Amino acid sequence: MPGGDLPVRVNFVIDPRAAAWPDLAFLDERDIDAQPARFVGGRNSWIAQTYVRLREALALRGLEAAPAPRFEPGTISVVHRDDANRFGSGHASYLVVVRADRAPVHACDVAIRQNGLERLDNEFVIPLWPQPGLRPRDRARGTRIERIAYLGRGGASPAWFHDPAFHAALARRGMVFEARERDWHHCEDVDLVVAAREESGAVLSTKPATKLYNAWLAGIPVLAAAEPAYREARRGALDFLEIADAGDVLAAVDLLRGRPELYRAMVDNGRVRGMEFSVRATRARWLEFFDEVALPAFLARRVALESRAAWHFRAMVKQRGASRLYKWTAGLQRLNRISTPPARSAA
Repeated sequence: MPGGDLPVRVNFVIDPRAAAWPDLAFLDERDIDAQPARFVGGRNSWIAQTYVRLREALALRGLEAAPAPRFEPGTISVVHRDDANRFGSGHASYLVVVRADRAPVHACDVAIRQNGLERLDNEFVIPLWPQPGLRPRDRARGTRIERIAYLGRGGASPAWFHDPAFHAALARRGMVFEARERDWHHCEDVDLVVAAREESGAVLSTKPATKLYNAWLAGIPVLAAAEPAYREARRGALDFLEIADAGDVLAAVDLLRGRPELYRAMVDNGRVRGMEFSVRATRARWLEFFDEVALPAFLARRVALESRAAWHFRAMVKQRGASRLYKWTAGLQRLNRISTPPARSAA
């Protein structure tokens, strides 16, 4: 037993008012692949999925993992920032707060960051899990390029996604572009993935590289915008072709169509790179975090956790202020983007 005579409990905290998981304690990893739509969104992908994927491995370490609707004193509590951004009894837990694409976390013992950009002293980097239930591209499609897809929410889609000239130019090439806002795990018929959005710099600096490594794992070349997380993940020219607008997409598809050997090389490279972000690799990073960071610190501080109410209150005030500043900065940056000239149209 890691904690001697006292058991160590790891609570995966989800506010039941925000996400309903009555069966979470009874699910296993097969359910994640069978019901991928349930594991989409901040709390669902970060907290519910992490609990299911780590429960058995934590048990082998003598740690009891359980879902919980609230903080419990004397436990290690893993929680999304949205559920940690409220006053309460969190001070009596060792707080592991997933920052996700939110403002910095102050009321925590350690924050989980999903990219390594501008990492703060209290942050530990763990990438988001890959797409649940991912169904890779059909290898029988070879190097053909017929379907190009954006796999994600459409709230920040660039205007050129809907440009008739862009779609007409693709049609002349025998191709279609599809912006899929659901069923992101279905990649069997996708030949190229586009990873691009119009968003503020404040928000982009917190985003993960999931669209990039999901495509690698699916065996699909990527056309990606110059987002910070994509550039951070890049190790070589085959990782993705960088784009800024519809014209760049057309140039990239013409290049890949004319050089099928480049298409194959990008697929092969992606399969190798994707291994760094597989379920197995991500689980190993979480377990390293528990072994080397969370558990030793929790055992050293367990007795003193109850006395942290004043610290927690001050940290929460600072955290609420950080949230307001983050939203204000992101909003101002969006307004500035609206005043900039639009991207060039497709030829």
